[in-house]
Amino acid sequence: MTKTRERLREYWDLVILKRIPPHAHFHKVEEELKEHYSLLIWSWKRFLLPLIILYIVLGIVFKINILAPLFISLLALFYSNFLPDVDILINKPNEDGRESLWFETSFLLCFAPIFIFYVMNGKANPLFSSKHRAFHNISTIFIWGFFLLIVSSLFWPDDMIKRLMLPLFGMAGFSFHLMVDGIIDLFWIKKKV
Repeated sequence: MTKTRERLREYWDLVILKRIPPHAHFHKVEEELKEHYSLLIWSWKRFLLPLIILYIVLGIVFKINILAPLFISLLALFYSNFLPDVDILINKPNEDGRESLWFETSFLLCFAPIFIFYVMNGKANPLFSSKHRAFHNISTIFIWGFFLLIVSSLFWPDDMIKRLMLPLFGMAGFSFHLMVDGIIDLFWIKKKV
């Protein structure tokens, strides 16, 4: 395991770091993963399991097949839990002070894997924002939830329960991340984690 971690660190710092902003070292990414692990375990017991049971009960009551949407919603939750940290790809504005437009940063938020692919290929234009940690705020949760509502409406146009569960899971994952970072301060969670 130590050799794997060391190889991953070398690859990150020697290959990936050349294409992303210089402040995104491997040790920062590793610290973030460790930091969020304990809240994910807590949220699984206290929030996710009851939500999953509610979703299954609603599926049984309304005779809806929810296994595939439940799986997709869980993937969205785990993905959303790490999504706010994609703002490490946003640079501070240089001397000319040019900041990226709102839709450019929103594209990064909503289509992060595509943007990362273009960053790795060297074809992405850099993004700039004077905000520190641009996605670490409550308004971004609602932007992300609205995007997921649009996606779920495309997948399940005739089923309200499935359409609402994907944004709910996604916003929950995003919120859990902000709880760990102290943006959303729920004092009772910190005592139990």
